[in-house]
Amino acid sequence: MRIAGRLAVQADEAVDAMNRLLYSFHGCDVVVRHISERAFEADLPTELPSGVLVRLRLPGAGMMLARVVQSSPGKLVADFVNPVSETRIAKTLGFSRMQDALIPA
Repeated sequence: MRIAGRLAVQADEAVDAMNRLLYSFHGCDVVVRHISERAFEADLPTELPSGVLVRLRLPGAGMMLARVVQSSPGKLVADFVNPVSETRIAKTLGFSRMQDALIPA
């Protein structure tokens, strides 16, 4: 599964130039590889500190707040602050054909 989305860091602290786009209001493009009611995994070229709050926006499903659990260059894993229903996830454009891509709970 590959879903295009936007990811932005929910923080007001000073950042280096490499992460400046992530810390802007609009964030940067990401590719979501796996998603469930509780968490998601996405491709992200830079590393973020564990515990940082991020905003994930998916077309159709809207904005969801999550906390970074694991991050390394190329991969980000985050848990949603509030569980996201399967109905809301299914609203993501093109996702109705990809129900097998959900991470088992």
